[in-house]
Amino acid sequence: MKMSFNTDISTTLENSRNTLRKIARNDNTEFSKQSVLNDMEKFVKMVTTMDETVLVPSRLMNLPQEGDDDPFNLYSMLNDLKTELLWAGEETTERGRRISDFSDTESDASSAAGDSGIDGEDERESAARAAAACRRHLRGLRRCLRHLTAAAVHLTRSYQEEVGAPV
Repeated sequence: MKMSFNTDISTTLENSRNTLRKIARNDNTEFSKQSVLNDMEKFVKMVTTMDETVLVPSRLMNLPQEGDDDPFNLYSMLNDLKTELLWAGEETTERGRRISDFSDTESDASSAAGDSGIDGEDERESAARAAAACRRHLRGLRRCLRHLTAAAVHLTRSYQEEVGAPV
């Protein structure tokens, strides 16, 4: 019975890897419209389109700046996020600060999975709290991905208008 459990986990992991590979290659993979994978796929495809459209990234420096948004920095940030999403890169820095690998989410999950610190809380309650936290973070991730995708669309259109390419 233990062998079956390990095989099931291996199969699940391999299926997940294959799905992410398809997203990275931009294969036609169908997901629910409400799925975070659908939003990830749209983000990756739009940033890929943006990158293919912006042939001369330095020309982004000529685009009018909207508020604090520098088009060239936005372009770089979107490409970096796409790479990090697909390949989970090493530790990164943001404005001189080191981003820890041990995030609040991992901290919440580890306490929910193990000793919750609350006397009398059983594993079901702990798992329910972890599931609720995961759902909240997935909703936030979907919202972020949608905003970032819209930013990539806007930047692509702005670049096309600047260089006189058909929109």
